[in-house]
Amino acid sequence: MGTQLGVARGAGLGSRALLGATLALAGCSLACDRGVEQQSESPPRVTRTQNEAPDDDASFSWPDDPSHPVLGIDVASSDSTGRILIELLPELAPAAVAAIIELADDGFYDGTTFHRVIPGFMIQGGDPNSRDRDPSNDGRGAPGQPLHDEFGQAPFVRGVVGLGNKGRENSTSTQFFIMHADNENLDGRYTAVGRVLHGMDLVDEITQVAIDRSGRWGPKDRPIENVVLSRVRTIGQLAAVKASLEIDIEPGSDLASKLVAAEPAESSREEPASQAAPPASARSNDDWERLEASGR
Repeated sequence: MGTQLGVARGAGLGSRALLGATLALAGCSLACDRGVEQQSESPPRVTRTQNEAPDDDASFSWPDDPSHPVLGIDVASSDSTGRILIELLPELAPAAVAAIIELADDGFYDGTTFHRVIPGFMIQGGDPNSRDRDPSNDGRGAPGQPLHDEFGQAPFVRGVVGLGNKGRENSTSTQFFIMHADNENLDGRYTAVGRVLHGMDLVDEITQVAIDRSGRWGPKDRPIENVVLSRVRTIGQLAAVKASLEIDIEPGSDLASKLVAAEPAESSREEPASQAAPPASARSNDDWERLEASGR
């Protein structure tokens, strides 16, 4: 009787051990499968440098229409003065382009500044708050309700112009940025409205101004001395502007020739002179923090 009981107990222990081994093996198999799934996830997007050729341009066809409106941005500062011409592309974002044209021709952008400059990434401006003497509120101004997102397939390569957003759905701002270098991290996440037709040399100059990197006098990456958008207006259609340059140019190319274009109508808005940013203890997170994080 004792012998039979011992055998039964031994058999029970063996069964439990076998069951435990089976469960352990199943757990290992599940964990290993999960590990393989994790390794097969798509890698993070790689930021292209300025000298690398974009990979996705070949799969995207830029709209080509001689009637495209052209936006002229007159820039004034102690270090950089000139004009940037933007070919607006309504095919990419019809509502956003219409809003930019209306605001520009109403003088909304006159006297604002490029309040954030990040070499190798972009320059951004168009905030009405940047007109005042308080740099701590730069990047937080807007004319009213945000715009609906109009994301698309346009690659954010050097010279492309886009609108910022707050990282939430339909939070697109009327503040704009000009790409100083290619950055595919922004593709499909921001509204593209155009590309530089003339003046990338001036954009390059702006990226070389003295910048408050740490944010001692306001938002970080703000120029120490204001880079003012003295006048922003639509100046005509693409074909007419090209003709005024007296040469046939490709959108986005750098030009050394002198621009001869009709002067825009006089603005009724007073244009503040460029001035150094006064110290301010307050620092703010603005609409563009997500944009900055994406580019670094």
